[in-house]
Amino acid sequence: MRIRSNIKTLFLSACTLLCACRQNVISEPADFVFSTENIEGDEAYYSKPAVITGHIANRDTYPNVTEVGISIPFYDRVDNKQTSLIYEDRFGFSVLPYAPRTISMAPYVDHMVVCPGDSIHVELDFSELGKVRFSGNGADNNVKMNEFHMFYYLSHDWPSHSNYEVAADGTPVRKYKDAASLSEALKEKLAYHLSRLEAFIKEKHPSKELEALCRKKIEADYFSTLIQGLLSYKNAGEDVSAYFRIKDAAGLFSPDCMPSNLFELSANINYWLLHNMDPEEAALMMADNASLMRFLRKTTRNKMLLQMLTTHFYNQMLEANDTESFEKHFREFNETVTFPLLKLNTRDRYIVKKAYAENPKILSDAILHADRPREGQMASVKENEGLKLLRSVIAGNEDKVVYIQIGATWCPGIRHEIPFQVEMAEEYKGQPLRIVNFYLDNGSDSINPFTTNIETYHLTDEQRLGLDPILHTGRGIPFYILIDKDGVIVDFGEHLRPSIPGTREIIDNYLLDFKH
Repeated sequence: MRIRSNIKTLFLSACTLLCACRQNVISEPADFVFSTENIEGDEAYYSKPAVITGHIANRDTYPNVTEVGISIPFYDRVDNKQTSLIYEDRFGFSVLPYAPRTISMAPYVDHMVVCPGDSIHVELDFSELGKVRFSGNGADNNVKMNEFHMFYYLSHDWPSHSNYEVAADGTPVRKYKDAASLSEALKEKLAYHLSRLEAFIKEKHPSKELEALCRKKIEADYFSTLIQGLLSYKNAGEDVSAYFRIKDAAGLFSPDCMPSNLFELSANINYWLLHNMDPEEAALMMADNASLMRFLRKTTRNKMLLQMLTTHFYNQMLEANDTESFEKHFREFNETVTFPLLKLNTRDRYIVKKAYAENPKILSDAILHADRPREGQMASVKENEGLKLLRSVIAGNEDKVVYIQIGATWCPGIRHEIPFQVEMAEEYKGQPLRIVNFYLDNGSDSINPFTTNIETYHLTDEQRLGLDPILHTGRGIPFYILIDKDGVIVDFGEHLRPSIPGTREIIDNYLLDFKH
């Protein structure tokens, strides 16, 4: 949600500060190895893959669909996505869930329960997409989880701070004028959803494990919506401290089963912690990793929540493609995080990011040519219009570094960044840097900074929809792409905001190539 924009800026800025301040204190580890020796649990269990197979009936309804995808949630933009080609109306996956958890096979099945060692078979019908059948040793949980989300619980059915009503004079006004009114509305909706859960339990008789999982999902959505709303009112100057306590949500964090929205909730709790601190105090704390870990340990006595808060912080380093800082501060992470799902997913993410840092061209080519058919795959019906635009911008870079901002004219985060972007354009005038705006809407040009050093494209619907699944732009904007003089995507993510001091240092490093 976009309300997190300013909060994430603070968080990413603090991460940048930590990396910069500690750089001269700790030398880079020699022959760094991601240690997994202290993982808790039975390795014979958590290391088992889950096998998912499937069959598609009436495939001729959508003959151009050539593959099925699954998404294994983790923290922002780091979902593990896998695809399987459809061969003779069949598909299959082998995944490592590391613990009982939920995944997605959108748009066919938004919520699936998988456990290490599961063997699940999915029957899809392209003529009736809501018709899904399960078999195998994970079948019962998935049948009932599917029923729960189809008939008992809509995860987006929550009051929001952004809900507006039309006043008598025709002007839009906030439906919930303050934190108290939003909090009360959320409590009423929580009671309603829990009553629907009781109806589900009475009518469908789920296992105790599935019952607990569904309850976690409802309450995690409640607390995430509450935190995001409260921070919106806090930004407007209201005291919101009385409406949320971390200990109220801590009981949701346990290693028995992980609904995907617990990752979002732990991230929101981190934002809550930082946003309720004095900015200077937060900066000083974040400049010292040991102080940060002491602060997190004082925040909660819940071992799982502590591990998830820590994991989120360290994954922000990886989201910023900063494997060097991750390695330098690994000791605290390694000592704190012992749950296999958190540690091994972070390890997998680190391996990917390390490979990207060492050879960005491989991932860059995969992104830029994601619409090109792979071996054994049918040619796409038509070219991805979003990637086509991106490729055209790169092709015309005239031996320059290209810095792309992706946003929308209505986005508060974009409006906040524009003065910094204009400042950057003036600072780099005459240097081989091309600054480009991609707007995801067709809004007015009135907020666009008209300078000779900034060019703007308002994306069509086809272009926007083309870029979104490749770069996950729909999960949060602003989003940034940095392309070197050879046309290689060398960095990307929210950490490249013009307002974050470290951005210019990153750009300067690539401009040095011209001087050399």
